[in-house]
Amino acid sequence: MSDRWLQEQIAPDGVEEDGCHPDEARALEDYCCRTTEAIEAAKAIVQPIEQSEDPGAHLYRLWNLLIDALMQLPETQIPSLVQLLDAIQKLPKPDLKGREVTPHGHLWEGLPGFGHMWADEHKQGHWRDSLAAALKEGANRMELRAAHVRKANVEARLTAAGIGRMPLDWGYECIADALERQGAVVDFETPAAAEWLEVAGDQLYAGVRTGCTSRALERRRDFGRENAVMTVERWLFWKQRLEELEEQVQVGLGATKSAGQVMNTIERGSDE
Repeated sequence: MSDRWLQEQIAPDGVEEDGCHPDEARALEDYCCRTTEAIEAAKAIVQPIEQSEDPGAHLYRLWNLLIDALMQLPETQIPSLVQLLDAIQKLPKPDLKGREVTPHGHLWEGLPGFGHMWADEHKQGHWRDSLAAALKEGANRMELRAAHVRKANVEARLTAAGIGRMPLDWGYECIADALERQGAVVDFETPAAAEWLEVAGDQLYAGVRTGCTSRALERRRDFGRENAVMTVERWLFWKQRLEELEEQVQVGLGATKSAGQVMNTIERGSDE
């Protein structure tokens, strides 16, 4: 972790009021440098908020710091950052002595507001139009693709770990958009779908066993699969589409193969 990155988190664009608390940045640095364990780091990183006059009003700064870390620090840090978030949401209720908390009535359980902030920053409804515009202006396709696939990986990890109330619907939407649409951005969306299947495949397949319903699944696409209920037929169709797209997608090919293997393993485990 670079000192420059930390400084930008404390005072983005030189405006200190917009950044995180210096102690939060220091706690994150200690953790990422393996100086502290997740529980110890969680207790340290929340201290500025727990000691403030209006704790609920400052949550967004910590969430911004951790969201940026998930997307900007080296990918090798993602698993440990997920562990840190899990440790934070399992912290006991602090004694706030009548101070304002949040509309949810608590500070840490479920990470109130974290999922909404993630969605505001990373769940753009018209991202394909934004992508096309960025590429037209000369943006690097490989860098944009890597960020898109990383986002899917992070979301799948958070969902699989039960962190921040991240909805499994995001996974169903990502996969259905990638594998059930003729106009999908194949080199972006197929590897992203593969990340969801590889990381959160067990949770996704549980929807097959329970008949899970999802608005993301009932949206009309191109292969006539629209149905709010997750079915084994749809799961098998996804696996078939991944096999077909392996021939088209050179970038992320290993990810699609790995996802297919995970799907087979999950099916075998369900049959036992």
